Amino acid sequence: MGPSLYIIELADDNTFVDKKWSKELLRLFSGYRMKWFTETDISVAYDDQLLELLAQSNCSQVLIGFETALPAGLKGLDKANWKYRQFDSYLKAIDKIQSAGISVNGCFILGFDTDTPETFAETAGFIQESRLSEVQVTMLTPFPNTALYHQLKKEHRLLADPFWNKCTLFDATFRPKNFSVADFEVYFQDLMRSVYSEERVAQRRATFKQLLRNKILPNGNEHI
Repeated sequence: MGPSLYIIELADDNTFVDKKWSKELLRLFSGYRMKWFTETDISVAYDDQLLELLAQSNCSQVLIGFETALPAGLKGLDKANWKYRQFDSYLKAIDKIQSAGISVNGCFILGFDTDTPETFAETAGFIQESRLSEVQVTMLTPFPNTALYHQLKKEHRLLADPFWNKCTLFDATFRPKNFSVADFEVYFQDLMRSVYSEERVAQRRATFKQLLRNKILPNGNEHI
C-alpha cells in the first residue's frame, strides 16, 4: 500500500504575492504526494509559469475574493484600486485558472454602499456567467475596531454595539445605504437559495468536470 494522500491548506490571504518565492514553493510541493488549496488573487492567471507550476504541484483549489459583481463596489477597497482595475479581467482569469485544472472558489460580499436591490440578481448572473466551480456569498460585516466599523459607527448605522455574536458573515449588523435591513435579509436569502440550489451546484460541478477532462496547461497560452 502506498503512502496516504494528504490535503493541506495554506491559510494566507494572498499566498502568491512574491512570485519568485511562490515558484520555489510550488516546485517543492510538486515532489510530494498531496493535494492542497490556498487563497490568492487573479494575478496567478497573468503568469503562465506560475500557473503551470501551480497545476503541477497538485493544487486543487484557490480561493479568490472577487468581492462584488459590480466594478463600482471595488473602488476604494485597496489603496491603489488594484481590484477595481482588474475587474474586466475577472471572467478570463477564472476560465484560465480552471482550464489548468484548478478549481476557483469565488467570494462575493453583499451590502456595500454601492449595492442596490438589483445587485443581488446581478451577482447571481455574474456567478452563472463566470462558470466558477465553487462560490462563497457573505454579508458585509464591520468587525469591531476595523475601519469599516468606525465609519458605520460614526454614521450611526450599526444595529448594536458590541455585536460579536452577530459576526457570522450571514447576519445583518448595520443599516445598508440603499435598502432596509429587512430587505437586505430577504434579498440575501433569495440570493443564497439561487446560488446554492441543487440545480446550480450540480451545474457548476458538471462544468468543472468537463474542464478537467479538457485540462490545458497554461504554457503557450496568451496572457490576459
